[in-house]
Amino acid sequence: MPPRWLIGCAAFVAAACSNPGEKAAFDTTLPTQQVMKHIIDPAAVSLWGRAGTMDTDKGTVSLAPQTEADWAAAEHEAAIVAEAGNLLLLPGRVPSFTGVGADWEKFAHALTREALAVKAATAARDNDRMFKAGGDLYQVCTDCHAKYYIPYLNADGVYKPPK
Repeated sequence: MPPRWLIGCAAFVAAACSNPGEKAAFDTTLPTQQVMKHIIDPAAVSLWGRAGTMDTDKGTVSLAPQTEADWAAAEHEAAIVAEAGNLLLLPGRVPSFTGVGADWEKFAHALTREALAVKAATAARDNDRMFKAGGDLYQVCTDCHAKYYIPYLNADGVYKPPK
């Protein structure tokens, strides 16, 4: 049996020789709304719930992660949101109605950038930095929703984008 390093080298050479002009096939059957509902929103909402303070009957309570497991969970959530920016750029996920274009890409890139800043703050276990970066991330989400979501809610609160 050949040594492991030889197998690794062979795999590397095979990958390097693949055709860089080939485009990857993406299955974007899951629409953008479902990506938001099942991937981005749960991770972002949970992440934002881990920063800042909350006033209760017993006084002000810190929401910051208290245990290593809590910090790790926050870091995982930030990574999910960061990668979700890439999901929003996949063919079939960019909204096709008039006026989208560069702004959609700008918001998706900002989502990734700001979520990576939150991830860096969680990796550093820096609550103040996490709170500020989380606020910047929240602003990106709010700005994008103001342009691509809220204007297309009908009277029943159902999202109906133009065709």
